[in-house]
Amino acid sequence: MLVVDDSIVPRTAARAMLGSTPELRYVGEASSGVEALKAMENLRPDLVLMDVHMPVMDGPTTAKALLARFPATKIVAWTVSESSDDLLRMIRAGCSGYVLKDVGPSELQRALLAAMRSESPVPRRMIPEVLRRVAEATPLSGGGQVNLTSREMQVLRAVAKGHTTKRLASDLGLAAPSIETHLRNIFKKLDARNRGEAVSAALKLGLITLADL
Repeated sequence: MLVVDDSIVPRTAARAMLGSTPELRYVGEASSGVEALKAMENLRPDLVLMDVHMPVMDGPTTAKALLARFPATKIVAWTVSESSDDLLRMIRAGCSGYVLKDVGPSELQRALLAAMRSESPVPRRMIPEVLRRVAEATPLSGGGQVNLTSREMQVLRAVAKGHTTKRLASDLGLAAPSIETHLRNIFKKLDARNRGEAVSAALKLGLITLADL
C-alpha cells in the first residue's frame, strides 16, 4: 500500500496504524501527486491511501492520472473533510472509497480491506447527503428499464443502508460468495463499477428511494 499526503504527520500515523495488519503491506509514501505517480512506477502497489487536499495536484487530479496509467489500483481517499463535494469529486475521479482521518486503526483497516474486496467504504453519516445530491442532479427515468430479481433488490436495499458483505450474508442466510455474485449481477445491470455507483443509479432509475437509505 502507498500513502499519499502532503503532510508527514498523517503519513506517519498511517504507517503506525497499519503496521500490525498482516493483510496490508506498507510499501511507501509520497508527499505530492507528482511523487505518487513516480512511486507507482517503482512500487506498483495494489492499494493507495490518498489525501484530498494537496497543492499543485490535488487528490482528484492525482487519482485520475494514477488510474489512467494503473487502472486496476484501488484508491481510498483519506481526509479530514466531511464535505459531500470532496467525496463526490474523489468518487468521480475513480476512487473506491472515502475514510475520515479521525477514525481509529481498526476502522481504517476495515475500510482498506473493504476496498480491496471491491466494496466502497464511505462514512455512513455522509451517505444520505451525497446520494440526495446525486439523485436531485438527475431526473428519475423510471425503474422499468432495469429488471432486478427480488433477491437482487434485497441486496441493493441493504447496500444502500451501508451493510457489509458479511452482514448481508448473515441477514439473508447466504454465503459471502453468493452475495458477491448478486452484487456483480447488480453492477452489470446498473452499469456500475461499485456499490456507490449502483445505489446512485438505482436512485436515478427509481428502483429505490431516499426512504431506503
